[in-house]
Amino acid sequence: MKRWLLALGSLLPQLAFAHSPIEGIGHFYGGLLHPVMVLPHALALLTFALLVGQCGVSAMRRAYPPFLLTLALGLTLAGLEVSTGLPLEQLLLLSGLLCGLLVALQWKLPLLVFTVLGALLGLVIGLDSGVDVGLSRQQTFAALLGCWVGAAIALIVIAGLVELLRRPWQRIGIRIVGSWSCASTLLVLALALR
Repeated sequence: MKRWLLALGSLLPQLAFAHSPIEGIGHFYGGLLHPVMVLPHALALLTFALLVGQCGVSAMRRAYPPFLLTLALGLTLAGLEVSTGLPLEQLLLLSGLLCGLLVALQWKLPLLVFTVLGALLGLVIGLDSGVDVGLSRQQTFAALLGCWVGAAIALIVIAGLVELLRRPWQRIGIRIVGSWSCASTLLVLALALR
């Protein structure tokens, strides 16, 4: 039976891309959804946004500019197919784990931490967001621009919503989400390292 299924599957090949857009929505919108559909990116963005929002507007002012600049740099390097040889997915998961832990502990952090974390996270997300081979320059640019916009929206909206939640029970809820994100990231990291 398995041989028949394998034979049938080989008769119906389809292209398989690691970062392909959702069929029919175009390259820009595929890029726009990419940061929230790729699990390591989504976990890292979520936990970083929780951390930034939990620490307020001053943390946002320090985190957003370096994140957006290094994200653009990383996406540019990914579009030029520059290879770093770094385990980017594991770095994203480790940063998500660290940010989730900091959210759960609710430590008061120096503002420089947000600048450094934002810069590193933006660069790694950008570098790990390569596009498929065979796209035209216009399609590649559209996908990378969509990815930049999607990651920026995700970070700014989540952090902004978290910053608005100021009641004690809401702050406890943020810490709970941070701890769940930390646990989820740890599970995904364990699977990735296996």
